[in-house]
Amino acid sequence: MTLSQQLAARIVALTYEDLPATAIDNAKTAILDTLGCALAGAREHAVDTLMATPGMATSGECSLMGRSERLDLLSAALINGCAAHALDFDDVNTAMGGHPSAPLLAGLLPLAEELDSSGRTLLLSFIAGFETETRLARAVNFHHYDLGWHPTATLGVFGTAAACAKLLNLSANRTATALSICVSLASGVKANFGTMTKPFHVGHAARHGVMAALMARQGFSASLDAFEHRQGFFNVFNGEGNYHADRALENWAAPLDIVTPGIGIKLYPCCDSTHASIDAVRLLQGEQAFDVTDVERVVVTIHPLRLTHVDRPVLRSATDARFSVQYCIARTLLDGRIDFDSFTEHAYENEAAKSLMAKVETRPHAHSAPTPEGNYLTELCIVLRDGSQRFKRLDRPLGRHAEEPAPPAMIRAKFDRCTAYVLSAEAGSRLHDTVMGLETLTRVSELTAQARSPE
Repeated sequence: MTLSQQLAARIVALTYEDLPATAIDNAKTAILDTLGCALAGAREHAVDTLMATPGMATSGECSLMGRSERLDLLSAALINGCAAHALDFDDVNTAMGGHPSAPLLAGLLPLAEELDSSGRTLLLSFIAGFETETRLARAVNFHHYDLGWHPTATLGVFGTAAACAKLLNLSANRTATALSICVSLASGVKANFGTMTKPFHVGHAARHGVMAALMARQGFSASLDAFEHRQGFFNVFNGEGNYHADRALENWAAPLDIVTPGIGIKLYPCCDSTHASIDAVRLLQGEQAFDVTDVERVVVTIHPLRLTHVDRPVLRSATDARFSVQYCIARTLLDGRIDFDSFTEHAYENEAAKSLMAKVETRPHAHSAPTPEGNYLTELCIVLRDGSQRFKRLDRPLGRHAEEPAPPAMIRAKFDRCTAYVLSAEAGSRLHDTVMGLETLTRVSELTAQARSPE
């Protein structure tokens, strides 16, 4: 069998009874976190611009996360995906090298609403999609990531197609076809990080994943060897000899990737590659008191795979600021924190922030081999005017591994902060409880109704 057929056989065979409690709990946490991020991002300029672009938001019956409009199924997936990633606050996975949940949930919710699916079916489909995209990531990363592909989109499209095929209860052959269709739909490059096109990547991955599953259901055809073909996904996207196709199937679901390495809940609304630097500054501020006015120089050393897209000493926009390690370090030094208000024009145009940014020197690690921790390795050295130094080394940011998850209280606080942009405290709490009881929910439409904007 081809790879798409072997993946499809595993997707179809997965049952709810196969899922360990940890997988279900982690899926609910991921869905909760993604919903919160989407509600907070639903009125971002990128989303409003997409909504206003002809042909991108066709009216229909599907609900949107954090908005009051109703769109057709594919448009809803597109807008949901863009909203979920607009603030770059959604979860991450070290194997994927990207954001696993945003494209999955963006596509699944409107389809589940249309199919009148149960919460239990949604959870199973979500986990099947998560496993598909992260296993494919194991086959191509980190060469894929280093080349400049955006795995959230290039791999998320396969996860979304797998999840939607599961929700549609497609046969193994039609599920394989949906995955093969996605080989021609996968796209997204890191050159567009720091612009509205990055969250658009997630929207189009969600839309294309849903579309591929629907096309396969109708009997559309595709080459079932589209992954391993001489001119297929692996050779075109990674190049001959730069992938390991067998890793996509190796130890499938044993354990599930949503269990180990699991999900990483982001604690700051900015590029994940800046988070270890932010954590390092905050830890030093807590351990060794010093005044920001005494900072002479800051040297941050980051894995070259990540430094490429966060080395931004000059800012063009608030979106750009989210991808600047220089700015994130400067803003943390000034405020002791990073939050939504860290990325307003007033904040990033601030002269004190600009002055501190100029003092931040970035360096790539000499040791550049990919690491199982997700290439987060970061070293931060703060040099003070008196010549003394403050040093911190972190293998990864806080909350990035199953053995060191983000504390539940912080996850809930983040959700409350995000949903407050759209919902009352009471409505936000109700949505939280609905997600946490998702396996008992008879109709997903109850959840989508609660996640809509009341206006």
